[in-house]
Amino acid sequence: MGTLAVVVALALSACGKSVTSGGASAGGSTAGTAAEKVYQQLNGLAADQQRAEAITQAKKEGTLELYTSLTDELVTPVKAAFEKATGVKMNVFRAASETVLQRALQETSANRTGNDAIETNFGEMGTLAKQGVLADYRGAAYASIPESGRFQGWLADRLNIMLPSWNTKLIKPGQEPRSWEDLADPRFKGKLTLELTDSDWYENVTKSWLSHGKTQAQVDDLWKRIVANANVAKGHTVMAELLGAGQTAVDGMNYSYITQTTADKGAPVAYRSADGIAHTVGFARPQGVAMMKGAKHPAAAWLFNDWMLNEGQKLLVSLGLTPSVKVEGDRSLEGVTLEPYDVQGLTADSKTWDDRYDRLLRGLKEIGGD
Repeated sequence: MGTLAVVVALALSACGKSVTSGGASAGGSTAGTAAEKVYQQLNGLAADQQRAEAITQAKKEGTLELYTSLTDELVTPVKAAFEKATGVKMNVFRAASETVLQRALQETSANRTGNDAIETNFGEMGTLAKQGVLADYRGAAYASIPESGRFQGWLADRLNIMLPSWNTKLIKPGQEPRSWEDLADPRFKGKLTLELTDSDWYENVTKSWLSHGKTQAQVDDLWKRIVANANVAKGHTVMAELLGAGQTAVDGMNYSYITQTTADKGAPVAYRSADGIAHTVGFARPQGVAMMKGAKHPAAAWLFNDWMLNEGQKLLVSLGLTPSVKVEGDRSLEGVTLEPYDVQGLTADSKTWDDRYDRLLRGLKEIGGD
């Protein structure tokens, strides 16, 4: 999220557009009108008729164009399962969330929307919603999405759980961080890695500390001592690889599914202590799925959203992710205590926190780069 404001400005300025406050679509009025008619029709059908009609129309359209920031090892099974379930071919553009956003903004601002559906981080989804380029899915699966996962123009399809992680060979049992405050302990001097763009984590931890009675001076001191222990790296997957290889000892924050995926490959990493409990309170960041108002294949876009919020939820669980709805067999939150993720605050003012986090990390050594 650290470069979100820059991405928005660059993407829109490249097409001679200014940032809007939401409302009117920036993404092709003719295509948008045609797509929205399809969405309205499918949303309005009886629940037991929606899927079949969407498949029929999507097959006539031919393909689904998806933009996503899902990792390669996740998007491959998602693509295969969707195509098998629906018979609709999926073309995927996969990149970092900032790149996905930039491409979508440039295309919609030029009235040539290239994708039908999008699946990416909450911050990027919020930006697209403000631009008025996303359409509302109101199929049968909508009712299963909790209120906390419903947003203007998009819905949460998965949650990224923010927790510290550690190498179990380098950090002895009982010495792992059991709170965010523990990251400031001198025992982690030179052993701690922070991610360069995790300003939303910084914001959530800061506001959590303040809400639990710490003064601003105490919070500032904790962050000063955390930074004194740390190096930085770009990308959570890179951090997990370094951690698993024993090149680092503690990740200040990584997503629990990345840590677990790394552990499942045989690496000595964990986010739960030996007692099976993640003693640090985590934050669940929503990731979202949406349909584009200017989609060239709107029935396919609607179908992907419907599938992702139904069968796709079970697939996400099998891949080790945390679904946005309750799914039998999901154990991703066992032993985990969560505090609410500050969607509202970050949506309203992410740039302030981006800037503060950038200043906080200035001068730290970057590791894991080329």
